[in-house]
Amino acid sequence: GGRRAQVRITKPLSDTSGGEFTFEIIENHPTWGLSAVEDGSGTIIQKRGNRGPKPKRPPERKRFKEVIEDEPFPNKLLTRPTVIDPYLPWQQHNHVDEELCEGSLRLKSYPVCEPDCYDINMSVPPPHGSLEEDQERTETRGPLPPSPQITEHQARAALLAHVADRCCWGSGAAKRMVISKIGYDSAFHYELQSFTEKRETSWAFTPYGGGDIDGPSNGAAPLPWDVEARPSHMFHDEVKVVQVPHTASVKECHRCKGTGSLQCSECHGKGWTRCLSCHGDGWYTDSTGYKERCFYCQSSTHGHGRQDCLKCNAKGRVACPPCDSYGQIRCFIRLTITWKVNTSEHIVGKGRLPETLVKEVSGQVAFEEEGPHIFPLTQFPDNTINLASAQLVNNHKNAFIDERIVGQRHQVRIVPVAEVEYGFKGAPGKFWVYGYENKVHSPSYPQTCCWGCCTIM
Repeated sequence: GGRRAQVRITKPLSDTSGGEFTFEIIENHPTWGLSAVEDGSGTIIQKRGNRGPKPKRPPERKRFKEVIEDEPFPNKLLTRPTVIDPYLPWQQHNHVDEELCEGSLRLKSYPVCEPDCYDINMSVPPPHGSLEEDQERTETRGPLPPSPQITEHQARAALLAHVADRCCWGSGAAKRMVISKIGYDSAFHYELQSFTEKRETSWAFTPYGGGDIDGPSNGAAPLPWDVEARPSHMFHDEVKVVQVPHTASVKECHRCKGTGSLQCSECHGKGWTRCLSCHGDGWYTDSTGYKERCFYCQSSTHGHGRQDCLKCNAKGRVACPPCDSYGQIRCFIRLTITWKVNTSEHIVGKGRLPETLVKEVSGQVAFEEEGPHIFPLTQFPDNTINLASAQLVNNHKNAFIDERIVGQRHQVRIVPVAEVEYGFKGAPGKFWVYGYENKVHSPSYPQTCCWGCCTIM
């Protein structure tokens, strides 16, 4: 017939090497007549008599009980053990009752908050499967728009405006140089943004002076990722702090132990301090040796030579800040939700134009896409952008383990770049005009100092 057995898991839950769990079966052995341990095949591993204390269980082992009914030993089926979520603060200090309901953990009771765990945020990873499933997308490949062209007059005007913004740069070279050639090209700026949501829980408290308490008696508290919260705007950094429903409780203030007041740190509870004018003597002596009562402490309620403490109003105690003199606090679990825009970018520059300059100017948007979960580019004419898109999208997919990706978007901007070749006093030179603002990059401008004053740019 069926028998009752107690099952102990001997493989620590922290072991992630894979494989099957190892079990020890503890039962009343029919041959020995006392507690014995078998390996499931009838072989005695260890026996324990009725004398002496029981051996201590290693602290890393977790024990779970299973009652096997209507199944002969050792042929038995074991349901999977319950797992306590280590990221929930209300499960880290006290025992929490739990039951398995279709593989999810249902909380039935909550511990009492402790002073050492206030305001300590703990990151809560999102549940599995929170990312949207990939959907089919058709990426069209079209020709790139032509780069806008500038005239010699526009290039010279842009250079003169650039020189005017530089201290000690002479404008004579820009006016007299001979422009021989203008070449046109484009720089590509790929930008990927992932809008992520992060949730952190911590114990918090506020002074309690009476009122309703939303505690566990009102229902089971939702898990951190079950609390409804949405950002005000997509792709904008934002932080919201909310109280987890049904987690509040009233406690005695941990600072004042329920008294509502604390000893004054200025007078150390005496209510008075030594008079600094008469040095505690109570008398003031002038240069002629005449004595009179000290003016500053003569009206003290604690006697001459003492001044009433101004911090505690001569009472020796001050109001307790945590409980606001009520002596009680309302403890609850605080949920901090952070939405953040995470940006990665890649620039394919042309010539000697620094990549940082491409980010600062406007360009033409050649491609843009937004959705819950985007695909890397595969059909962009410049294959370098395709490779960069695949790498950055994959990096974002694996980078935010403790966060949930709410939305993603990427775009490719085409920044026009004109390379201008010139000659000045027989020496050749180059400068670049880039962006629709006609910004200039001229690292080798011939007149960078005047009147003997040189400026290091």
